[in-house]
Amino acid sequence: MRIPHADGLFKGALIALLLMIFTVPARAQVSPTVGSNAASDTPAKPASSAAWSKYFGGPRTDASVRMAKPNAVVASAAGAVRPVQSGAAEAASQPPAPAAQPPDAVPPTAIEPGEPGSNASDLSLPASERAFGGGEPTTSAAGAEEAKAEEKKKEEEKKDSRGLLMKAFNVPEDAGWRIFGWIQNSFTGNGDGYHSGINFGVTPDSKPDQWMGNQYYLVFEKPLKQNDTFNWGFRMDNLFGNDWQFNYMQGFLNRVFTPGDFTGYDIAQFYGEVHLPILTNGGFDVKAGRWYTLAGYEVVPATGRPLLSVPYMFNYGQPFTHIGVVTTWHVTDKFNLYNGTINGWDRFFNEHYKWGYIGGFSWTSKDEKTSLAFTCVWGPNQFPSQLPANQPIYPTGYVNVPSIAGLRNPGYARDDRTLFTWVFTHKWNDKLTEVIETDQGMERAIPGLGAPIVNGIPQNGTPKYDTWYSFGNWFLYNFNDKLMGVWRSEVFWDTNGARTGKLVGDTYYEQTIGAQIKPYSWLWIRPEARYDWSQYHPAYSNDTRKSQLTLAFDVILLF
Repeated sequence: MRIPHADGLFKGALIALLLMIFTVPARAQVSPTVGSNAASDTPAKPASSAAWSKYFGGPRTDASVRMAKPNAVVASAAGAVRPVQSGAAEAASQPPAPAAQPPDAVPPTAIEPGEPGSNASDLSLPASERAFGGGEPTTSAAGAEEAKAEEKKKEEEKKDSRGLLMKAFNVPEDAGWRIFGWIQNSFTGNGDGYHSGINFGVTPDSKPDQWMGNQYYLVFEKPLKQNDTFNWGFRMDNLFGNDWQFNYMQGFLNRVFTPGDFTGYDIAQFYGEVHLPILTNGGFDVKAGRWYTLAGYEVVPATGRPLLSVPYMFNYGQPFTHIGVVTTWHVTDKFNLYNGTINGWDRFFNEHYKWGYIGGFSWTSKDEKTSLAFTCVWGPNQFPSQLPANQPIYPTGYVNVPSIAGLRNPGYARDDRTLFTWVFTHKWNDKLTEVIETDQGMERAIPGLGAPIVNGIPQNGTPKYDTWYSFGNWFLYNFNDKLMGVWRSEVFWDTNGARTGKLVGDTYYEQTIGAQIKPYSWLWIRPEARYDWSQYHPAYSNDTRKSQLTLAFDVILLF
């Protein structure tokens, strides 16, 4: 069944929202929202026949039309370098309400410079509930972490928790705005040697046997106050360093920076937001601009993820950022609903892009030990016209076909992409947390994916339907405030090779063991050992081996 056009979907969503605002007669009896993004030390058609022949590599016949526009839809199961080729309804009984903060206080976020675990997300939560995700945490989850932060505050009343920049500019802790960031450098050794000059699958530390200046990250922020008043906020994230292309968005500073170079820049996030005290006690938040995706568990900011490297499912299977509008409705203190409209995956403003949808929910259990988040991302994600043949970097999932470069894409409006992500987390005890994620993705008729390939180059624009699936598991063991162990396991099935850019279907696996060592609140060291392997075809060491061993570490200085 074809998903409705985005324009109709957006209008329907807007009508539903207006009806909801003017017809909800009662406010839910829940405790006041006490803060968001709380901190924690626990681990986060060509018209003519000639044009048709050039595009699809053959005459326009009934058979070729059926191939280019298939009627059957395959049901899917319930950002290097992004390659240069590429939380259920709550039980009736409510828990005791957490202590509310003063009305004018700025709620602590997952970023408290100068504190152990500063600038980090709560790694026991999915991306949609963390500071670096596109949404907000449930009030319950935020309250639990705020209580923990309040305890620590009482213990260290005399300690100045401001970061280096806040101190340098003499900004008081209760100023209502903040400036902070970090510097991340890494080194990754490849057991198979330099070879093609890239650690395939291992990102963002993609360069073998050399240092990388991954993230020189600076944030300006005025966070929302989650209270019963109307208020506004904003945020701007600036990313310098090698990871500019890890977070690359099509149409922003194309060709300005050389792929692989340290000297690059990406405006990772820029958005404004408002808090509306309507519908329920928790209120309703609206965010507009460019923001990190709600989907999945891992995130782009180095301090928001457990390890240096990221899994295949994140780098190849999910978006990094969106431009659009997203809302967070705090239905209860344990249940959030997310809805929004976006212009696609990892792309800048363009009047020709059609709008799609992003939404989902996050739920926290009564005992606050378990959470579940679901996200759906849908919409047209190809391009109105094929991209230039010699572009330095292509978005993940795009198949570069030189022979049709610049031609109009006849299937852009109808050939949509759909992604579902599920993230389940559970705190087994005070020390051990488990995170499980499973994703399912599909995209209709990708131009070039069905074409014959000669010397790695698709010969025409013959389209093909694509799917990808993944499963990941994380164990996070908190030995103490200064040491956390991490074990990540993953399987990623790229059925036709469009996601990885290999253009051949395969299943990829990885096992990673690592640690977060924090000798000081402002200094992190994260060593890791990672083993990757492919099931069917050689994918590593310039496509000569089916496995790869990398040993790596990064050093992060927070300010």
